[in-house]
Order: sequence, then structure tokens, then C-alpha cells
Amino acid sequence: MQHQSLYRRFRPQRFAEVVGQPHLVRALRNAVREDRVGHAYLLSGPRGTGKTSTARILAKALNCEALTGDGEPCGICDSCIAVAAGTSMDLIELDAASNNSVNHIRDMTEKAALVSSGRRKVYLLDEVHMLSAAASNALLKTLEEPPSHVVFILATTDPNKVLPTIRSRTQQYELSLVGADEMAPHVRAIAEAAGAPIDDAVVDYVTERGAGSVRDALSALDTVLAAGGIPDDRADVNALVQALARADLAATLIAGAAATAAGVDARDLAERTARRLRDMFLVGAGVEPAELPQADIVSARELSDVIGRRRNVRALEVLGSALAQMPQSADRRLTLETSLVGLLADEALGAGAPEAGPPASAPAHGGAGAPAPPTAGPAAARAAMAATTAPPSLDAPPAVAPVPPERQPDTSVEAAVAPAPPVAPPDAASQPPRTAEPAPSAGSAMSAAELQRMWEPLVVGKLRPVAAGLFRDATVLAHERNVVTVRLTEGVPLAQARRRSNEVEPILSELLDQTVRLEVSDAGGVPVPASAEPPQSAASTSTEDASSSAAQQTAAGGPTASTASQEDKVQRIVDRFPGSVVVRDDESAD
Repeated sequence: MQHQSLYRRFRPQRFAEVVGQPHLVRALRNAVREDRVGHAYLLSGPRGTGKTSTARILAKALNCEALTGDGEPCGICDSCIAVAAGTSMDLIELDAASNNSVNHIRDMTEKAALVSSGRRKVYLLDEVHMLSAAASNALLKTLEEPPSHVVFILATTDPNKVLPTIRSRTQQYELSLVGADEMAPHVRAIAEAAGAPIDDAVVDYVTERGAGSVRDALSALDTVLAAGGIPDDRADVNALVQALARADLAATLIAGAAATAAGVDARDLAERTARRLRDMFLVGAGVEPAELPQADIVSARELSDVIGRRRNVRALEVLGSALAQMPQSADRRLTLETSLVGLLADEALGAGAPEAGPPASAPAHGGAGAPAPPTAGPAAARAAMAATTAPPSLDAPPAVAPVPPERQPDTSVEAAVAPAPPVAPPDAASQPPRTAEPAPSAGSAMSAAELQRMWEPLVVGKLRPVAAGLFRDATVLAHERNVVTVRLTEGVPLAQARRRSNEVEPILSELLDQTVRLEVSDAGGVPVPASAEPPQSAASTSTEDASSSAAQQTAAGGPTASTASQEDKVQRIVDRFPGSVVVRDDESAD
């Protein structure tokens, strides 16, 4: 006798045999028993949940010659036997994925008007969302005015791609994944019916591999029975997840290499790892997935405590991106490995910043008035960079924190005649001496060279793709006060980079712990530091000279009114000719 797969051999033949879909079974039973069957049904849900099997049972019940009182087909009449064998003329199955043209639908609608031997003619369209636009419109016309003896059953895994006008003309039922509490007894019963009793470990493995799909679970059971036991790839996935939970890069790569060497496809490994991480996240949040066995729930809770919620979410994001890249990747294994390395490298970089020690200029003793160590700014940025760069040479002298310049005493006349400060109250003497507070621009202590080393990983790495492409190879020229000056590489459009500078400034401000303004110049330009005082124009210089000359004449007893009139004329001339320089007659003679 030819071998037949378990999912085909034990396909449900009655409504009572459908697993995990009580709402659908109840609705169809009532419709058959009370003769209130609609002209069109839309069954949607994940693969392997019973859409096609339920449609065949409905077709069997509609033409059954000895229908039971609860709406179940008898299974022994000629019509039921023909439907089960696939030879019934009253059930026409059409795969919309391959018969998706308008001609196929027109041919179907023309034949639908013909009367069949049974009471009802049932058309089953599988994967109906794959129909072309013209075919969908042709089907819509038939659904608007269907023959009275025809029932359409549409099955799909993506109901959102079905035309809304088609969905509105059908009774919609959504099938859900089967939980582990229903899947495990079903798998055990089928194994016993097939003459191959299995233990609890096999049941748990098959249930996990099925992930709520009955067909996938029975296919996994076929694999276990053919192999004579559970494959070792489950241990490889567990080892990979445990290494990720510990953030152990070497163990992660070793576990991935062992799984691929055992024949596990990189995409399958990534999917199963992501599924396991999802289970850990849900269990850690207090939600127990219905399709997960109890033993896996316990282990997922333990691993969730180790990995932490933040790293768990980040790992799911990285694996999701890797799965999206794999269809276009030439080497799926390389894509998976680089994603895992990037994940753990980000974890190492993020873990290095909080562990940075206090700056060199911090006082050795603590106190109530001592400022808290910075969690952001130049100190944290240097600590993060130190975690990703090689250790310095032993011969190099220790780095010395730059000493801020001391404030010069005010020597102006106002300071000389300023009144003495008031005497402190008597209780002020008991207070401890106040230490000098750091200036608000302490972030300027970072030099341009230090900022250049941090530019690629800590600035460009946080930019969006367009801005990152513009500023990736930029050179930091200066960092003075709250202004950072950079020079672009040759070929980078200056105007576009200046428009994108507002994306760089918030990142620099967070990195330097101060409000930062970015000045951008092209490869050939020479930027002017923003901290330098703006040069005075020649017009303003000449005006000041004229004013100074007028003041000297007045002090010497000269004609004040005439001098003022002349200065007004000079000022008007200077205003008329911006950039001009006023030269006295004696200077021009020289």
C-alpha cells in the first residue's frame, strides 16, 4: 500500500473532528441543520488551520443523503464517499493562485448555471486573494447575482487583499491558530491511530514545531517517525538563545555554526530563534502563549529573567531585519551572523557608558554639595569610545583633563569704585566652603581630535541614511564654545548638507551636554570659527575713526558745531558706499 502523509490520511471528515475552531463549527452546523446556508462564505486564517477541510465538510453536508440531527454528514452515502474521494461532480475546487485569470473565472461562472446531480453545487476557491483585478471583478458580478443552487466558499490566508466589495457579499469567518492544550491530545491520538505511540518529549517537540498549525504539526510528526526520534536541531536553537541571553558573542557564533553544520537552514534558524525570543518576551510580560507547552513556558520565564526586556526587544528587531534581508542575500548564514554580531556589539557599547569612572578633575571625597557624576556628555562619550577602541600603549602618559582658564579680575573703573560686598551673616561661617561650580560650557573641553574619533560611531551612526551619507566622511576642524565646525569631502553638496545640519545638532548637543551649533563648509572653503568675534566692516571702522577724531577736536577747543556737521556728512557718505574707508588728507598725501 502506498504511504500517505498523516495530514492527508487523518484529514477531518466531520465537523466534530475539526480542531480548535468551535465558533466556525457551531455556525456551519446551525446553518446546515436549519437550512439557512448562505450563497458565499469567506474563510480566512493561517495555513494549516482547517479552511479547506471545513469547506469540504460543508460541501459533504449540503448534499448528504442521510444528514444527522446535529448537522453532521453521515459519511457513508454515495455523495459523502464521492466528496471524500475527490470524485464528486458537486464540489469544484479551483486554485486561484494558478487559475487567476479572468478567463478561468468566466468559465467557472458559465458552468455554475448548469444544474448538478446533487441539491447544491459548491465552488471552493483556495487562495482567492491571488486573483487578478479583472478576475476579481468577474467573480464579484457572479456573487451579486448567484444561482440559487450554488454556494461559493472562498479561502485565503490574507483577507485584506480580497476586494472589499467581495468581502461585503460573503459571510466571513476567521480561523485561529490551535493552542497547545488542544494540539497535544490531537497529535497523541493521531500517533496512536497510526500505530506509532510517542512519548511526551515528542509531543512537545511536534507541538512546538507546529506553532498552532495542525498540518505543520502532523508534518513534523511524520519527520520524527521517519527519523526514529527528535532531531538535534532543537538543542542548537536553545543553545543559541541561551548565548544571546548571556550576551556571549563567542558562544552565539559557535551555536549558530553548529546548527548550520547540522543542516539547519539559516532562515529556519532565524525564524525559530525569533519565535523563541517572542515566547520569552510574552512570558516575561506575564502572558502565556496558548500554543506553548508548559515545559517551554517554564524555560522561557527563566531565560526572560536573564536576557532582560530591553535586550529581548532589541534581539527581536535585529532578527526581524535579518529575515527581511535574507530573500535578497547571497549568503543567508552571513546575514544572520552579521546581525547577531551587530546586536551584541551594540549591547557592549551601551553597557560601557554607565560604567565610566569619574573625570580626573572630580574631587576624591563625596559630600552633599558634590555634583553627581555625569551620565551624558563628553565623559560618557569618551567612556563609550574606550569600550570600542584598542587599549592605549603602556608607554603613553596618562591623559590629563584640560584645566579651564581662571577668570581674570575685573580691572575696569567701575570695579575699582565698586562698594565692598556686604558682611555675611554670623551663621554663614558654620557652612562648608563652596566649591567652584563647572561652567555651563564644560562640554567644550572636548577637542576637535576627540570629537573626530567619535564622529563615525556616535554621531553618524545615529543619523538617518541621507544625512549619514552627507556627513560620514566629514572632518571636524574646530570645537570652540558651543560651535562645531566641520568640512565636507569633495563632491558633497554644501547646500544640502547645511539643510541637514539640524539633524546633526541635536546629536552633538546630547553628546557634548550643551546646546551646539554646527557650521559646515565645503572641501575648498575655509570656515570661520563661530567663537571668534565677527570682523567689523570698513564702514563701521571708518565711522569710529571719524567719531574719535571729532572727540579729539572737541577736547582741543575746536569748532564743535562745524566738526559735528562734517562728521554727519562723512557718516552719510559711508552709509551710501558700504565697505568704503575714510582716509584723511594728511594720510593720502603721505
